[in-house]
Amino acid sequence: MTPDRLADLVGDLLSILRTGLHDVTWSRYRAVEEVISDLEHLRERIDEGDPPARRELKLLCAPTGVIDEIAISSGWAETWTKLVGKYRSELR
Repeated sequence: MTPDRLADLVGDLLSILRTGLHDVTWSRYRAVEEVISDLEHLRERIDEGDPPARRELKLLCAPTGVIDEIAISSGWAETWTKLVGKYRSELR
């Protein structure tokens, strides 16, 4: 697993979250801007080789995790499923 691939996943997520409206009701966040801020910070830490940042990202992306909940409630579950498939080995 390389930090670059996880950073790529974050970049893909940020692209999605920066467009359209997203429902964060079922997450720990009050606004999508908070999710974006956390992901940007995680990407920086991943780029620096920070192992705890990798674990945090994996938790956010876990089934029924924050990103999963946002994707489902915001109508991009199919897109999310494809991303999970693309980055499956990095998320293990």
